[in-house]
Amino acid sequence: MSAANGLAAALLLLLVSPVAGLSATAPTWDESRVISEATSGLFHSPKGKYFDEAFGDSLEYDAEVVDLNGDGRPEVFTQVFGSYWGGATGVQMNLYIKRKKGPWEPQFGFPGVYNVLKTRHRGYPDIEIGGPGFCFPVWRWNGRRYAPYKGCP
Repeated sequence: MSAANGLAAALLLLLVSPVAGLSATAPTWDESRVISEATSGLFHSPKGKYFDEAFGDSLEYDAEVVDLNGDGRPEVFTQVFGSYWGGATGVQMNLYIKRKKGPWEPQFGFPGVYNVLKTRHRGYPDIEIGGPGFCFPVWRWNGRRYAPYKGCP
C-alpha cells in the first residue's frame, strides 16, 4: 500500500468509527476460527495480509467479529486496504452473516468504511457506508440481507 493510500485509509478510519462498543458486549469466540470460516479461509486472523491473485500482490486486511443483532452468534466485518480494491476510499469492506441453517453470506463487497448506527430494523442496526465526500448512504436489514435505505443525491 502506498503511503498516500495508507494515510487516506487511516484518516477515513478515524473519521468514521466502526463498531465502537459492540465487541465488548459480545460473547467470546475463537476469532481466528470464526474469521476463517466466514471468509471461506481467505482471512485467518483479525489483522494480516493475503495474496490476491487478481491483483498479483499481497494486501493488508482487518477483520472484526461482532454480534450485531444480539442473538449470541457472530458476524464478521472485513476491510481490505488499497486502491486496487478500495477505489478512492482506499478500503474494500464486507460483512458476513451466517444464517441459522446455511452458509455465511457476504453483504457488501464494495469500497467504503462501515459505521454501525444506533437505529435498528428487524433486529440489526443500520449501517452507514463512509467514503469520500459529504453524503454517506445508509443500508438497512430487510429481514434477509442489507439493502440500500437512504441514498445520496
